Amino acid sequence: MDLPFETDEGGGSEQGRGGTLASTVLVVDDEAVVRDVCARLLAREPDLVVSLAQDAEEALELLRAQRFDVLITDKNLPGLGGVELIAEARALQPALEAVMITGYSSSESVIAAFAAGASDYILKPFEDLRLVRAKVRAALERRAERVRGREMARRMAREAAALLEAGGQALPEARELLESQLYTYEQASRMAAGGQVAVVGSPDALEALLREGLEAVALPPDSPALLGAAVVVLETGAPRWWELAERLQSAAPDLVLLAGPNADLADLLDAITLRLELVGFGSSSPQVLPERVRMLLMRRNLQRAQAGLASALAAFRKSLQQGG
Repeated sequence: MDLPFETDEGGGSEQGRGGTLASTVLVVDDEAVVRDVCARLLAREPDLVVSLAQDAEEALELLRAQRFDVLITDKNLPGLGGVELIAEARALQPALEAVMITGYSSSESVIAAFAAGASDYILKPFEDLRLVRAKVRAALERRAERVRGREMARRMAREAAALLEAGGQALPEARELLESQLYTYEQASRMAAGGQVAVVGSPDALEALLREGLEAVALPPDSPALLGAAVVVLETGAPRWWELAERLQSAAPDLVLLAGPNADLADLLDAITLRLELVGFGSSSPQVLPERVRMLLMRRNLQRAQAGLASALAAFRKSLQQGG
């Protein structure tokens, strides 16, 4: 069959490749036409390998057998649904990027998808196939960023350990600094994450975070102390929350957008476009918010430790050159 809404672009566009050679994509939909459209569209990209499944059970068999970079799944599948599939898929492959497809969008469905671990959303019928391809590329780039960051950190840690073991003519203070920063990095990757969490507009969220042992405090939206927090949790019902979200996005804290079932769908889709952390909160998923906050705190601590290790490595190399 011919693709609807044909684009004029040929396959193999260089835009947004971001190191995604030999990337694998799994498309799950019970509608054969959707599977066929996705397969034909993505097969035009020479660096993508596409697999198809018609239900969650078939998809899970594939996920147990091989690694995938991106999962694209319909929300409403026969048997196990798309939200549950994403949760199980990410339990099997935590680095997997997941994108939800649905023909009926609502705040509840967006929140459920992101709570399960989705990082993007596609509405069908597909009005512009370029959007589908762009979202796959964006998902691959997000995954590539994480992989590059982890590999860089591992290389730095291995180099630091090798330099310390080899000895050399580095100054004692340079050696002590490198030993200290390497220890700090190793501890940051093992210990529980710390840092202050500011909560705007949600007493229930504050209580949930405190109950889980996190350092959390309630702050008004105009508080200057928000900029000093490690993570800010912002409820969509707070007054002028969107203005605050835009301001905080370019500032120091990580931002978690806390969306209730009455959240405006357009705002949530805009938040996804801006790559804000989106969490649904309520009795159905009380652990989602603390787990997401812990993840962000851990990431911040690791980034800080990596920056310190990189600086110590540079000082150690300079000291070796001076000593030689």
